[in-house]
Amino acid sequence: MKNHRLTRFIRRGGIIAYPTESCFGLGCDPKNKKAINKIIKLKKRSRDKNFILIGSSINQFDTFINPLNDIEKNKLFSKWPGPHTWLINVNNQCPNWLKSNSKIALRIPSFSKCHDLVRSIDMAITSSSLNSSGKMPLKNYRDVCRFLPKQVKLIGGRIGKNKKPSVIQDFKTKNIIRS
Repeated sequence: MKNHRLTRFIRRGGIIAYPTESCFGLGCDPKNKKAINKIIKLKKRSRDKNFILIGSSINQFDTFINPLNDIEKNKLFSKWPGPHTWLINVNNQCPNWLKSNSKIALRIPSFSKCHDLVRSIDMAITSSSLNSSGKMPLKNYRDVCRFLPKQVKLIGGRIGKNKKPSVIQDFKTKNIIRS
């Protein structure tokens, strides 16, 4: 079921906090540079660090990457949905603040809270751990409530059982960037 109110909030530059497989995450409309800057400021994060985007279907990434053939899609879906992030070459429409070396980090989560969230708003969002840069990601609802400013909308729920963040793998070279 579509959540039009939440979609409007995010499209207008709103930031959300939500449970992921391993911790709480921060998300926003990846095309909204002001929203991206709010997350960077909240996390005290370097502008050089990139964002992972999560979506509920590959179609939600269409504005960031070139069309993929069936063989490429099968390769992606050998790990998706799941805690696996692929670095994929970007297209000309991908905003500069989302790409690194002409690649973008994309994931379709299997964790129901994340998957249901991005399906309900019918768009990809950023997925960054909820913490100050260099600190441990927040895993406890009470800690999240203390950390967040009131302007951030908190999506309730428990985090998943994964101890580590998603694996990051380069799609073309197959190199593991983060295990």
